[in-house]
Amino acid sequence: MSPLLRSFLLLCLLLLAAGAHAQHAVRSAPVLLVASPALQDPNFSQSVVLVLFPEGGGATGVILNRPTPLAWREAFPDEPALRARSDTIYFGGPVRMQALWYLVRQADARANALPVVDDLYLSADGNLLDELLAAQRRVERFFVGYSGWAPTQLEFEIAQGAWHVLPVDLHSILNLDPQTMWRELLARATAVQT
Repeated sequence: MSPLLRSFLLLCLLLLAAGAHAQHAVRSAPVLLVASPALQDPNFSQSVVLVLFPEGGGATGVILNRPTPLAWREAFPDEPALRARSDTIYFGGPVRMQALWYLVRQADARANALPVVDDLYLSADGNLLDELLAAQRRVERFFVGYSGWAPTQLEFEIAQGAWHVLPVDLHSILNLDPQTMWRELLARATAVQT
């Protein structure tokens, strides 16, 4: 079986297996997309994308390994709760660059946050972010912009060999060094396929 077909079948199996276990507001389990070395799109070359499948929408995700040099005070000068922050801001993708997405760990499911894995959630809801910041809750990672695909577009790109598909895990998302993440996960993805 070809590596392309294996990647596509793995995505299909992950989607089917998650159907019975789908949680709040998602239709299937999230995945990590690891860009193929042949992928030349400058937005996604050598990227790792956390992809979720929300109900009623296309595949949506954020790039995990693209830190930006943006300073909070410059990016959000009118937001007092944000402009004093020093966290790294990541490039989440080329869609709606003015949108701020974030990963947060929380014990309870929220209507305005999509479940990722364990107690990790992804959201772009400003009200939830205001609550978290007011309560001085830790936000794991911030992203400007996001990545999105039209229906069947992602499946087509995987079938064409643009992406390797891996199941999500908390360690890879939160603990891998963004500078080496792509190489590490590419090695994992290609080891699974050989």
